[in-house]
Amino acid sequence: MRRQYLELPEDDTLASLDPATRGAIALHWRHRAAAELGVAVAFEALLPRLRGASAADAVIALAVKAVDDERRHAELCVRLAARYLDAPVEAPAPRYEGLPDFGTGDEALEVALTTLGMCCINESIASEWIRSSWEVASSPTAIAANRFHLQDEIDHARLGWAHLASSAVGPGLRAALRAWAPKLIAVNVAEWKKPDPYLPPAGVPAHGHLSLADSAAAIDAAVRDVVLPGLAHLGLGGSVS
Repeated sequence: MRRQYLELPEDDTLASLDPATRGAIALHWRHRAAAELGVAVAFEALLPRLRGASAADAVIALAVKAVDDERRHAELCVRLAARYLDAPVEAPAPRYEGLPDFGTGDEALEVALTTLGMCCINESIASEWIRSSWEVASSPTAIAANRFHLQDEIDHARLGWAHLASSAVGPGLRAALRAWAPKLIAVNVAEWKKPDPYLPPAGVPAHGHLSLADSAAAIDAAVRDVVLPGLAHLGLGGSVS
């Protein structure tokens, strides 16, 4: 079922921002919209491959939901950009370069690796990062938007953990995943730690935008407190070399 559209609250705090900061935040949200649309396309591409890999019905249902979730996230990001810019903003094209090809020649392993990187690692990091963004925010707009996004990101991470914990991923696949996990964590962390192309290094915490230092701390916490324990629980490791 499609979750309710978010009505953004009244927010007097926007008036206190200088035009350059409002413009930077607007560009950030439009950039995020392109990323969210790209992730929607990625989940759409992953869905038939999960079915082909005999993923459980619960996993398939979460993947179907994820496609819709990411489209709504993009819609909200465009509205946030327009609110900060105080002008109409056109939705961007999806930022999508295709699902990764790990070159293993084993479709079940390729799907498991994609799910590990895209959901277990990336979406677990996203959940903690958005939670941290919500926690520092005081702007009603930022509080509402981050809460709205967080509710879905947790489900997207669950999708990955549920698939890797299921009977669709047997001992042979687990052994292969164990060898790949440190590399996938490193790649995701490096991507997450790239500076935002629009926001200042100090961020705009009141509006839910972390400083570079706080962003890095949230990313590290997600790996330490969620990703590594999750991998250990599934017998897929629990440390990064």
